[in-house]
Amino acid sequence: MTSHVARLYALVTGIVVFFLAWAGVAAHPWAPQATQTTQAPQVAALAARQQQLQLESLRVKRIVDARWAKYRLQLAANKTTAAAQTVAATPSVRVVNLPPLVVTRTS
Repeated sequence: MTSHVARLYALVTGIVVFFLAWAGVAAHPWAPQATQTTQAPQVAALAARQQQLQLESLRVKRIVDARWAKYRLQLAANKTTAAAQTVAATPSVRVVNLPPLVVTRTS
């Protein structure tokens, strides 16, 4: 094969065939299909467990939301009291201009 075009077509064809084979193997067409009758008890148990977990997560979410609301109220109350205390306790500020400290010893 001395033709560059023929080499290019062979390369492209090989790559296309490779990816088609890869897709065919990844699809697992030979794997048996799961039937509903053999997995019905397991599926029912999983559905019941999922329902339990969803109810429990809703309960936990309500508890957490209530605690966060209480925390936010306490935080707001603390901020207002802290702000009132800092305003009352702030001393007057005095600006002082001092001469610069310069040491010019040469020994």
